[in-house]
Amino acid sequence: MMLDLIIQKRNNSRTIRIVSHILFWIVLFASSYFIVQSSLSVYRETPLSYLTPFRNTLGLALVFYPLMYIAIPKFLKKKRLPYLISSFLVLLFLYVLWDAISEKLVFYICDSCTAMAKNNNPDYLSVIQKSIVDNVLFKGSNFGLYFNLLSGLVLPIAIKSSLGYYQFYIKTLELEKENVQLELNFLKAQVNPHFLFNTLNNLYALILHNRNEKSSETVTRLSSYMRYSLDNADKTSIQLSEEIMLINNYIELEKLRLNYTTVTFNTTIDKENLSIPPLLFIPMIENAFKYAIDKQESEIKIHLNVKESVLDFSIENNFDENRTPSNSGGLGLSNLKKRLDLYFTDNYDYSVVIKDSEYKAQLILNL
Repeated sequence: MMLDLIIQKRNNSRTIRIVSHILFWIVLFASSYFIVQSSLSVYRETPLSYLTPFRNTLGLALVFYPLMYIAIPKFLKKKRLPYLISSFLVLLFLYVLWDAISEKLVFYICDSCTAMAKNNNPDYLSVIQKSIVDNVLFKGSNFGLYFNLLSGLVLPIAIKSSLGYYQFYIKTLELEKENVQLELNFLKAQVNPHFLFNTLNNLYALILHNRNEKSSETVTRLSSYMRYSLDNADKTSIQLSEEIMLINNYIELEKLRLNYTTVTFNTTIDKENLSIPPLLFIPMIENAFKYAIDKQESEIKIHLNVKESVLDFSIENNFDENRTPSNSGGLGLSNLKKRLDLYFTDNYDYSVVIKDSEYKAQLILNL
């Protein structure tokens, strides 16, 4: 739990991330310096004991950040292998160039380093004292330099990858937890108690008035609706034609309690066999019936259009100005937006327009 808290704080704070990076490179430099000092290297008697680890550490950082934060992310996003290879080759060249220039500069400003090299390795010193081009060519042909680079990058890349995987793992757990909560909310919202109560009351009234045919039709529609809700509770998608059939049943059940309001449901679909998440539009329709005012010339207009895999669902209704609906809606519309985020991410647009005593909600999906 302490590790989770530390990583979470690091991920949420830019300052802490920057400080952790600086500390990492300081530790890496200190480790290299300690190795030089504890070895029998002739470097430890000269400023090279700290200048060489400093050059190597800075060179690793100059390759690590463009590689891990620019080249690899762009490659993963666009899946362009030539881009990754060319980027890595450019970074290799820049690393060789940096190593050649920095080493030449060190021996230029450090007289004791030059004297040490003249006594212990005069041939190497003569190469360093040549032109930058000769130094780059010499360094570029030294496979030991590439080995040092790759071995030096192993640790920072491993730490970066581990932290990235851990962060992805935490997000996955959070998403699974959210999905479970969404599923519970979805199950709770399947059969709205108010809707069921109103339907049963309407059915009771029909029976009292001996409207047997209408009563049996209502029972059939209610049974079909509940069966559909339960059977599709664990499904992620169903046929659009099935959803339209459910909407028709739902509308007919809700219309039982209306005396004056006109309800229309129009569909225009240019492609068959489309799939959508089940019960997706019910919260919007339920909200319209909830706030609709039942009087002369009052209307609830529902439109479902599909053209070139773009679904446009809209619903308009008159409402009682004393019960002004909000833009966010209640539990049903809140769950709807969560489900939209889950299933469609950014491939949808949900909007609400309230003007005078008219309410219009519109949902556009890219299927």
